[in-house]
Amino acid sequence: MACALTAAAVGALTAIPVSAQTQTTLSNVEGAVRVDATPALVAPRASASDDDASTANGVTRLARDVLGDYAHFFSVETAVWLGVGGGAALIVHQSDESIRDAALDANTTLPGGEVYGSQYFQIPAAIAWWAIAGAAGSQRHAETGRDLFRAQIAVASWTYAIKLATQRTRPNGDPRSFPSGHATASFATAAVLEDHYGWKVGVPAFLAAAYTAASRVTANQHWTSDVVFGAALGVACGRTVTIKFRESRISIAPAPVPGGAGVLVNVVSGG
Repeated sequence: MACALTAAAVGALTAIPVSAQTQTTLSNVEGAVRVDATPALVAPRASASDDDASTANGVTRLARDVLGDYAHFFSVETAVWLGVGGGAALIVHQSDESIRDAALDANTTLPGGEVYGSQYFQIPAAIAWWAIAGAAGSQRHAETGRDLFRAQIAVASWTYAIKLATQRTRPNGDPRSFPSGHATASFATAAVLEDHYGWKVGVPAFLAAAYTAASRVTANQHWTSDVVFGAALGVACGRTVTIKFRESRISIAPAPVPGGAGVLVNVVSGG
């Protein structure tokens, strides 16, 4: 009889839904079965107001960081990248037409570059990366997607500002050639991925960016100098949004030393 009662009690326990609001415990005292019901701790559900507040905080943080990206863009590192890119573009500019003619004669097509380098691909891909990683609970990968999105905002801003200022004609006769937006967007993505994941991811990303840049020349959409400067601008945009990986925090504190006192300087690298 005791075995039958125990089996019946265990059967009843397994039938209780996981979401039940009580926690049931089973004990056997001198052949009798006793079932105790005690309140279970249930995590409170987030209210709609909590969700709204979280969303508002996320939007505010993004807006603050994007504004910070515009400010951080004006830096020594950006000046170096744009200076090197501008100098290289100026040198290559002398051979723009001959390179264009050679590309047309070769009749080479590099498929996929037009799609990969387009911001109609890069921006949705960044948002999807951010959203999927966030839903999966991966803070690290979500931050990567967020930085990819911020980098594309910077790319759109600075690329079109320069395009409108220079008004260079494309080799096919269309306007706004300098710099190449496809090169800028793809190299910005590569720079962000390299900062987040290192060269194991960065190298393939930079190779994809170089392929995209070359495809714009073979498609007669850009001069070579357009994509050279676009590559430098893209790296500058990408590294601007990942500045946290290169920031250093310095703390200074007094420290006792034999025979007197000293100063302890601690430098903590970002990342």
